[in-house]
Formats: sequence, structure tokens, C-alpha cells
Amino acid sequence: MQKSQVIIGAYNHLPEGSDESSFEDTYQVCWRPFLSVLYRFPDIFALLHYSGIALRWLESRHPEFLMLLEEMVLRKQIELLGGGFFAPLLPLVPGPDRLGQIELLTTYIRKAFGKRPRGCWLQEYAWEPGLASTIQTCGFDYTFLPERHFRFAGIDGELLGGPSMTEDQGRSIVVFPVFDALESFAEPLPPADALNSLKNRLGELPLYTVLYSGDTARTLWASSGFESPDVYFERSFTGLQRASLEFETTTPSRYIKGLKQFERAYFTGSGSSLLMERSLRPEHQRSGTLVDDDSPSSRRGSPRRLLLRREESLSLYAKMHYVRILVGQLRGDKSRKKTAQEELWRGQCGDAYWQGATGGILRLPLRAAAYAALIEAEKTTRQRGTFSPGVIRTDIDFDGQKEILYQGLDINAYIHLQGGCLTELDSFRTRTNYVNVLGPESEHRRRASFKDRIFAHGGAGIDRGSFADSQYSLVETDGPAHLAILSRDGWCEQEGRRVPLSIRKTFTFRKGGLTVDYELINRDIESSAFRFGVELNISAGFEPSSVGLSTLRGRDLGALESSRSCSSLALTGIRIENTRQSEHIEVRSDTAFDLEHEPVFADTGFESTSPASDGRYQGCRLLCCWDITLASEASQRLSLTMELRS
Repeated sequence: MQKSQVIIGAYNHLPEGSDESSFEDTYQVCWRPFLSVLYRFPDIFALLHYSGIALRWLESRHPEFLMLLEEMVLRKQIELLGGGFFAPLLPLVPGPDRLGQIELLTTYIRKAFGKRPRGCWLQEYAWEPGLASTIQTCGFDYTFLPERHFRFAGIDGELLGGPSMTEDQGRSIVVFPVFDALESFAEPLPPADALNSLKNRLGELPLYTVLYSGDTARTLWASSGFESPDVYFERSFTGLQRASLEFETTTPSRYIKGLKQFERAYFTGSGSSLLMERSLRPEHQRSGTLVDDDSPSSRRGSPRRLLLRREESLSLYAKMHYVRILVGQLRGDKSRKKTAQEELWRGQCGDAYWQGATGGILRLPLRAAAYAALIEAEKTTRQRGTFSPGVIRTDIDFDGQKEILYQGLDINAYIHLQGGCLTELDSFRTRTNYVNVLGPESEHRRRASFKDRIFAHGGAGIDRGSFADSQYSLVETDGPAHLAILSRDGWCEQEGRRVPLSIRKTFTFRKGGLTVDYELINRDIESSAFRFGVELNISAGFEPSSVGLSTLRGRDLGALESSRSCSSLALTGIRIENTRQSEHIEVRSDTAFDLEHEPVFADTGFESTSPASDGRYQGCRLLCCWDITLASEASQRLSLTMELRS
């Protein structure tokens, strides 16, 4: 009986924004036991991928791990995969950045381990046909896609047991079919059990490629009942040795070297089961297990559709592309451009753009890390003596309408005409976007600041106005470059009828902050009474305990609990303190207001990787309210000033 060849391996990564305890726990439970035990089985060959983020952490915290890995690479027991350094979803990243990130990781691996990688890892198997030419241009011979991609391409039966050749624009690469532990089985299985399951299901194949997410080790060990992950891996590799009469481990490069011809195939856009399922909007999702659901609607199509799931995904994606343009315009200073490019690439870490297995975009630290890198990249492009602050208009989020961008020396501010509100406020000092509060998925709208709401006089329940999510108009003026004037003619509902009301709001930007001046005009033939509210959504810390909330009455400070909903009357201001970075936001009004506060938590639960927090906290929602009575055609002015202070 001829042995089947087996490629066994693991892909290992933790995203930008993960805390130290998450890295250390993953290292001790998953990464270290796997490699140290495998070292004692020199006749078992394996394939491994580590993102650049993981490798840099290992280099600084556990250099002995990299020494062991280098020895195993040099004795050809381990084959390392390259890929994007910061684990981007490659279809979301511009072509030059794909090449740059891949070359950055390739260079790191070559210098650290003495050998250039021959294969390319695709984060979340995110694939579009044009990637074939990119991968081949980067000097790689092969990559991997889940076996269902091969079924969609018309390859089945015994042909599932071998790689195929695909091409783009005349550039060819080899693609291996993968039986991934997270999606090709009802539940993850140890290697020997996984191989027996595949043999029983598919019959004898010339090659089985079984890959595991590094985190899967935690699940497999927990379900095994063994006292330590080291013991679990010892038993797993022993089981693989016992199956040596049927299966023989190899590496992709060795296997390709022995082939004389390949099947040809073209693969449609797709990604991992989880990525494609969670890129569907909630109303389009279907119940049932991912393992048995091979419907084209849920499994195929461009991975970019995940950008339509949440507005926060599209906002971060738009920010990334805008910063990419700024970095591309840098001329003359190679060192500055290199620094800006690496920060841009850091901000492309794919986990922050979608809801992955451990939360992804739902986790504020991951989004904050992506924004921090992009803000730093943008800051680096600001050259002294050539940059002057001002307001510009551009369609940054690809919706066909121009947004208003204020670019200052110390802050950025983005205003969207949909709702006439502030959708981003960047502090260059702390590299923080303070309007980074996750919105409820059911509303399909991002949370913003200076969102205008109308309530019944004396209350703050149901919004009875037509302003919060409606289109404002930009008033064209010949005023200074730091002003933006918006207006909307709408209505507020009173006693069963719609009372016409106009709002004119003027954003004035300056160093360290902005002022929003309101003018409310009653367009009805009768007097009108209502409560006007300005909603602020602020993200100043990763946990309620790291956010300090204070009320201001003149110079008197009062304390608010950031962890629970509360209210306060007759205030002249609010202070929101970012205790982690020693910066606070102060909001003041020229007219006393009532305040409603509530903490904001992610609307979907997930398992946190940090022992210190459940990871669901997003920020705070602050509602500043004034009771207003206006005669027919009368108006009232209000003003709110927001300043960033250290």
C-alpha cells in the first residue's frame, strides 16, 4: 500500500492592539508547547506561519523561541510561510502596500532564519483572482485555499488530494487545497484523527493538507483532559507517528519538487467560512452550521463585501485609503516616507476591519490600534513649513457625496453631511480617534458627535425630529478656511402634527478644539416648545475604569460614574478624561444644560482574550439637552465648545 503524503501545519497571529497578557497566554498555551514538543519528533515535518506582529513580540519577549525555530528551519524539519507582515486582508489593501507588506515579512524571515520563504499565507484565506500575479511577483511558488474553493472551481474526488495551478495576467502559482481544522470538520480534531476522518470521508488521496489556527491548541488541549498542553502535543505527535504506515509528513516545497504536472484551475473570490458568513448583512444570514453550508450566497464573492456589514468597517477602510494617498505624495525625504509607510501598513491589520472569531472590529483596542497607526502615518506626512491648516471637501467614504475635513496641526475633524455630525476627531498627541464608538448593527449607522435630536419638552425619550440621520446642506461662504456652516429645514412632531423647524450649525475649528454654534428657528405660524439635544459619542478608554467623567458648574467639579447610566441637571460643561494617556476632552456651553449619560457596550458578545476585561466597552454616549420655547419665526442660539487638553 502506497503512503499518502501529509502536510501538517499551523498559522499563528495576534492582532495589533492585543495586550501583553494575551500574547503571553497564547505563547505559553499554544505556541511554545507545539514547537518544543515537535522538536523531539525530528521525523515529523511541519509547515508554520507567524505574522510579523507575532515574530516581533517573540523576538522581544522570548528570543529563545526564535532560536529553536531557526534550528528546526535549518535542519529542514520546518518550512516557514511568508505573507503580509501585519496580517492584512490582502483584497482590502492597495497593490503597492500588498507588495510592501509581503516583502517586509520576507526580509524579516530571511534575516532571522537564513532562508527566504517559498509559500505565501493568505490571512483568513481572503482571495481574489488578481492576487495570483501579486504572489508570483513577490517570488512565491505557492499558497493555500480551503478545499471548498476547489469544489467551486470544479475540482473534486481524487483531484482534491493535490495542488492546482492558477494564473493571473500570465503569472502562475501553485495552490494547495486545505482541510482547515476550523471549517472542514464538525469540530477540531487532533492530526491523526483528522487524517482518519478525511480518509473515511474521501477515500485515499495522494496528499492531505491539514492546517490549524494556532489558537486551536487551546481548544484541543481543554477537550483532551490532559494536565498540560505539552502532554497533549506529545500524545498527538505520537499518534501521528503510529500512523506512519499510512501517512508520511512532508513540506509543500518537497511535494511540488516531485510533481511533473498540475491541474489548472481558476478560483472565484472568497475567504474563510467565518469571514464570508460574517461579511453578510444580518438580514441575509442563514441559520445552520458552516461546515454543511456551501451555498454560493454565503461562501463566494469578494471578501470586500465585509465593508458593507458595518459602517465602522467602511470608515476605517476609507481612512486607510486616504492616508495611503497622503503617504504616496511624500517626496524627497526617504526616511520620513519609510516611517509613514510602516505605520500605514500597521493600520492595515485585517482583524480591525471585521468581526473575527475573537471579536475583531467589536474590540475597541483593535480599532484604536488601527486608528493610532493611521493617525501617526498622517502626522508623519505633515512637513513643517509646507502644511497649513484648513477645511477641504472630498468624498472620503466613497458614497458619492463630499465630506468636510478639517486638517489642523494638532487635530483632524471629519464632518459628514448625513446628520451634519462629527464622525472622526483625531488627537495627534495621543494618536486617538475620540469618535470611535461602535454603533448598534441594527441601525446601520455609525455613532457620531454633535448629532441633533428633538424631544418632547421636558423629556428625553423618543426622538421626534427629522435631523439626526437626515441630509444637511453646506452653506457656501467666502469666510475663513476654518469654518463650515451647515443647515437643514426639517420638522419636529408635536401633538400629532409636524412643526417646521430649521437648524443652522457652524463648526469653527482652531488649535486644540472646535466650537459648534447653533441657531434654531421656528418656521411654524404658532409658538413651539420642545427639548433640543446634542448627542456626543466619545471613546476615551478601553474600560469604564480608565475613563474619568466630571460635571462642571462654573468652576465646580462633580463626579459621574462612567460604568452606569446617570443624569445631571443645570451644567455648564463636562470633562471626559483619557486617564491612560493623560489627555481630557472638555465640553462647555454658554447656556446651562441637562445631561444624560450611558456607557456603550458592544451589541454582540464575544470571548475576550484579555483577563482584565470582557472587552465589550466602547465608550460613552452623552446627551446635552435644553428646553426651548420659540414664538413663530423666532430663533434661539446655543453654543458648544469642545477642547482637547493635556
